[in-house]
This record gives sequence, C-alpha cells and structure tokens, in this order.
Amino acid sequence: MNTTHTGTAKIGDVNLHYETTGSGVPVLLIGGLGSSADLWHRQIPALSTEYQVICFDNRGAGRSDVPPGPYTIKEMASEAVQLLDALNITAAHIVGSSMGGMIAQEVAIQYPDKALSLVLIATQCGGTHAFGAAAEDAEALERLATDERDPEERARGWIPYTLSRRFVESQPDLVDEYIRINTEHPPTTAGLQAQWSALMGYDSWERLAYITAPTLILQGDDDVLVPLENADVLGVRIPDARVAIIPGAGHSVAFEAADAVNKLLLDFFSENGEAEPEEE
Repeated sequence: MNTTHTGTAKIGDVNLHYETTGSGVPVLLIGGLGSSADLWHRQIPALSTEYQVICFDNRGAGRSDVPPGPYTIKEMASEAVQLLDALNITAAHIVGSSMGGMIAQEVAIQYPDKALSLVLIATQCGGTHAFGAAAEDAEALERLATDERDPEERARGWIPYTLSRRFVESQPDLVDEYIRINTEHPPTTAGLQAQWSALMGYDSWERLAYITAPTLILQGDDDVLVPLENADVLGVRIPDARVAIIPGAGHSVAFEAADAVNKLLLDFFSENGEAEPEEE
C-alpha cells in the first residue's frame, strides 16, 4: 500500500490542503461543491498503484482556507494549476467531478500545457446550454447548499440527489460511509455559498472547442442533479471527446461505481500522455 503525504500549499493568500499518494505520472483529482479530498478515497488506492495521485480541498471546503466569497471557477482553476507548480509538477491527467469538472474544464481551456488528458465526471458546461435538475429539485439543492445547517443534516439531505435510489437501498454500509466522509471535514455555510456562486456563474460552452487534451466524459444515467444530456453537450462541443455512460449510477458516480470508473480512468490514462514527471 502506498503512503499518503499530506501538506498545505500557500497559493496567493489561500492555504490549500493537499494529499499525494503513489509515484509516476501525476493525476490531479478535483472535487465538487463542498467536498473534501476524502471523497476520492475509492479512487486513490486503485490509481496510486501506477500513478502519483494528487487530491486537495478547494478554497472554501475541507481543511483549506475559506476566504470571503463569492468565488469564481477561473480562480479555483488557477489555484489548482498553482498547486501543481508548488509540487513541481509540469503536467498531469486532470480529473474533475461535478463543480470540480467545471474547474477541470477551465484548467484545460486556460492552461492547456498542464493537461495530459481531461476527465469530466458528472458535470456540465454551465450557462444556458446546460441541462439543470428539475425545478423542484433545483430549489431544494440551493437551500441545501446555502442555508445554515448541521453538517450531518446537510450530508443526509444530499443523498437523494447525489446517490441513486438503487445504491441507497442496496448498499447501506457504503451510504453510511459516504455520510461519514461528508461530515468529517464539512464545509462551512459561507464556503458553500461562495462556491455555489462560482458554480452558478460558470459558462464554458463557447470555449469548449479550445480544449486540446484527450477528453473522457463519464456520466451515470440515473443522475438527477446533472442530467445525462449534459454529457452529450460536452461530447459534441469538445473535439474528439469520448463519452462513457455508467448504467444505474447517480451523481456521485465515482463513489457508487468505483470499480467501473477506476477501470475507465486507468485505461484512458494508459492511452494518453505518458510523460515522465519532473524530477524534484
């Protein structure tokens, strides 16, 4: 088993918590709204057998600083790239889930040399070309993200939107684990509100054609938060992108369908950008 090294990187005025596991070509994992790096724990053991895996808490979440909001996706993408620089990493496979997928898009658009490949999981382009949740779900989601709540109440409240009903009914132990992870380093309400502003203000549709990195789009077909049509939009707009649909999986597809997602990631990485990491 690989050892995980944790640290804090000073990026501008913000301290970002990060973790690295394994060695080899780097893989950067970027989490979604309010999530900590811990939510990637079903990917890290599989990926770190062959790669150096870097995950971190975005500004406003987990163990990273919570500067005053609102935030933008562009500034969070800049911080992700500066984290790679701080770790002496020239380029990496960039993987983002949900809001992290927006950050990953922005990394690939603004900093193309940093992306050996791009994997977008359960995400969208934002703006008027994105497909949103049903109106009643969207209202409930905004309340969950922006109202003051107890961390466990908030974590349990997300379940109907982030995990499929089939998974909730068949995997109670993993659901409990999901709740535990989301309450161990919970986001503050201020951090969530600031990140929510970034998510709602993002629109990459016009610029998706600028992405030059080999791109894989992963989507569960039972995602009520980011509907399946978003994968089609990204797949059409990003040159030569590949789309893979995970049957029966909800929004947190990397957690729900970890084995399937990990195999898709490893296969995709092996095809693309096997550049050697920089020597420290």
